[in-house]
Amino acid sequence: MNRFLSLGNVARSATTNLMIKVPCRTYIRPHYYNNSLSEAVRQQQNPLKRISRRLNNMDPNKVLWTIIGTNLGVFLVWTYAKNSYSQFGDARWLNFMYRHFTVSEASFDSGRYYTLLTSAFSHNLLPHLGMNMFVLYSMGQGVLEAIGPSRFLLLYAGAGLCASLTTLAYKKYIRPSLERSKYGYHQRGRHEFSLGASGSIMGLTSFFACAFPRATFLVFFIIPMPAFACVGLFAAYDIYLASSLNSGIIDSAAHVGGAAYGLGYWFLRVRPLLKAGRWRV
Repeated sequence: MNRFLSLGNVARSATTNLMIKVPCRTYIRPHYYNNSLSEAVRQQQNPLKRISRRLNNMDPNKVLWTIIGTNLGVFLVWTYAKNSYSQFGDARWLNFMYRHFTVSEASFDSGRYYTLLTSAFSHNLLPHLGMNMFVLYSMGQGVLEAIGPSRFLLLYAGAGLCASLTTLAYKKYIRPSLERSKYGYHQRGRHEFSLGASGSIMGLTSFFACAFPRATFLVFFIIPMPAFACVGLFAAYDIYLASSLNSGIIDSAAHVGGAAYGLGYWFLRVRPLLKAGRWRV
C-alpha cells in the first residue's frame, strides 16, 4: 500500500460545529480534610505534586494556547514534509511524520508506543486542525477553570491515549469481524493510520457535559441543545458509524474511546470525591 497516499484517508474528524453558552459555571477544586501533618509533608515532598502545583499556578490561558500551539507546530511540520515530497521527491520528513506522529498497528507492534500520544497532537489537513482547535478553545476554557491546568493536561492526554488504544483494538478485532459479516472478507490495508486531537477533544467534551449539564451548545451555530444530550447524540452517531462501517475518513472508534475516558474521569474520579466531600464545588 502506498503509505504516502493513505494518510489523507485516515484523519480523525473534528467533533462538531458548535458554540457554547454556560449560564452558570461551577468550579471544582480538590479539597482534602483531616489530613495528618506527616501526610501533608509527604505530599509537599512528592515531585509529582510539586510539578502539579507549578502547573496549577500557571495562567490557564497559557496552558490552553500552549496545547493549541503544539498542534499548530506539528501541522506546520506536516506541511513542510508534504511539500518537500511533492516538489523535490524527498520523503525523509514525510516518513518521519508517519513513523512518529500517526498511530497504527505497525507503529504499536514496532514498539513506538509514544505514538499513542503524539498522534493526538497531529493534523495534516488545515480544516481538520482548524475545527479541532476551535472546539478545544471553546470547551477548554471551562474545563481548565473547573479542574485546573494539571488535571486538564491529564484529561487531554488520557483521552488521547484511550482514543488511540480504542482505534487499534477496533481495527484489529472488531472491524475485521464486521467486514466479514457484511462483505464476506476482511479488507486489509484500509484505515491503517490515524491521527488528530478529536479523541482528546471528545474526552474534554464529555467531561464538560457532565460537569456543566445546564450549559447549552449551539450545534452548527444555530440549534440550541443541552450539553449532555448533544454529546450523547454525537457519541451514539459515532458508534453507529463504526458498527455500520460507514465512518469513511472519520475515526469514529477514536471518538468513542475519547468520550468514554471523559465520562470515566467524571463518574469514577470526580463525582465520588464530590459525594465524599473531598472535592469542593
